[in-house]
Amino acid sequence: MTLEFILKNYKTERYKLYSDVYKNDKVSGLLGFPSYLDYFENYLGYYAGIDDTEKLIQYAVQGLFEYKGKTYLHPHQKIWKDTGTLAKGIRNEMCAEVINNLIENYDGLEKAIKTKEFDEIYTFVKKNKSGKFSGLDIYDTAMRIATRHGISPKEVYLHSNSMIGFKTLETKGLVAEDLSLKKSVKITELPPCFEGMQPMHIEDFFSIKKVDIMRM
Repeated sequence: MTLEFILKNYKTERYKLYSDVYKNDKVSGLLGFPSYLDYFENYLGYYAGIDDTEKLIQYAVQGLFEYKGKTYLHPHQKIWKDTGTLAKGIRNEMCAEVINNLIENYDGLEKAIKTKEFDEIYTFVKKNKSGKFSGLDIYDTAMRIATRHGISPKEVYLHSNSMIGFKTLETKGLVAEDLSLKKSVKITELPPCFEGMQPMHIEDFFSIKKVDIMRM
């Protein structure tokens, strides 16, 4: 199995997202999209249509999005337990604190948005995070807010899941040594097979295909 083969599968296979219907413990299952592009169009595209600022911030932090008449909770924000007893995900209390911080300091967020630079939004969210609001949570929140304003990352951001996949490339000598120490990397620093892809799609690839990448 090669990196090119794994990337080809990512680009051509049906995209699967295990996402719960919000506030309905009895409804949990799989959302299927024809491709990763269709997933991004429906998932992030939802935030592009939110005109209410407070709703945008709330949904961005909580990972809520609407699809085919139902409100879903993105799996990144779902509370779950790993193979041990450690709970993962974002608790409601933490979300409430971050939402409050972003709304109270909206002038700063507005300035970040006006720069049209994703990293400015990312940095603002990071400065206003609370507790164990992780790098992935910061990235997701920034992505959702940025999408509303037609802004997208110019580099591939590394955090938790995406870092695991990326570090494997580093270990195998497919990218420069210690590149994983950076917050984000340029597409030109990656193998040629990623040329022509958007950074947010590459970040997602490293995240959901991390196991396949580790098996190369």
